[in-house]
Amino acid sequence: MKAEYESLLKFLKALQVSLQGLFRAAIAVALVTLIVIGGFAPEANAALFTKKSEALSTKETQALVNAGLTGNYSADTTDTIKTMREAINLPENADNRIAVKTAARYKINAYISRYRADRENGGLYSYTTMSTALNTLAGYYNGSMKRAVPTKTRDRLSQELNRAETALAQGR
Repeated sequence: MKAEYESLLKFLKALQVSLQGLFRAAIAVALVTLIVIGGFAPEANAALFTKKSEALSTKETQALVNAGLTGNYSADTTDTIKTMREAINLPENADNRIAVKTAARYKINAYISRYRADRENGGLYSYTTMSTALNTLAGYYNGSMKRAVPTKTRDRLSQELNRAETALAQGR
């Protein structure tokens, strides 16, 4: 009887190992299929980096990657606040919603990337408040790009953007 249990246990272990291998192979095939089909390049993002008939110049590519940021903290913060307000106040049935949200995502990434390591501006109250607002909006966009920003989140973001604008005007 004991020998039967041992042989059954060995069989079950071998079955488990083969099922794990099969599962890993299925995941690998699914990932390769996604990559080949191009599931990782949304049309909205690709449209920002292409022109219909000609390639982008280096200056145009740099402007897209920097999302229009100039390096002037006050001007960049004001411009980012304007872009974020446009994105959060966008009506649900707007025709340009995907383009505005994509531009907002690029602006968020560029702003945080540029000023996170900036010791002079990184400790300012306006930066920390902006960072909180941008992280909130980016977190929402990572969850759902298709729906409009909920009223509660929109109100909180507007309040944080107002605080950041006031602090920027005060130089802090």
